[in-house]
Amino acid sequence: MRVRTILGLAVILLGLFWVQIQEGIPDIVTPDDSVVVVIDINEPSQEIKEKVSSIAELITDEKDRLNLCIFNKVFSERVKNYDADAQQINDVYTEAAKMFFGETLKGKYEGYGSGITKLMSGVLGEENHKLTDQEKKQLSEIFSGLAWCLKKK
Repeated sequence: MRVRTILGLAVILLGLFWVQIQEGIPDIVTPDDSVVVVIDINEPSQEIKEKVSSIAELITDEKDRLNLCIFNKVFSERVKNYDADAQQINDVYTEAAKMFFGETLKGKYEGYGSGITKLMSGVLGEENHKLTDQEKKQLSEIFSGLAWCLKKK
């Protein structure tokens, strides 16, 4: 009997002071679409722009452009430090994309995957071999250029 009385009084007090209790609870702020993201990417050469701009133009959704921009920028920074062969570099890009994007981009932008393959094979060729420092530098510049083109729209 005593427990019911105490619970009843607690509910009544809670009801009386509910407004003050709510004011004491902080609001949860969620990010909105007006958030500005600054990505520092050096402008690529005209030659690189010409290689990558048609691939960047395939991506029409602004959020996808931003995510791919960040993804390619990070790849361009990391590829310089990889001790890998051509197949491993391709695998790293593909697996990282699967982990980062999941299935959200699968089949969404026709020609993007083949464009990336063409960019890589344009630097690495068709034969599997250990990457040279020059090839790593070229890949870094090309994917940084792609990120730059995705950023611009």
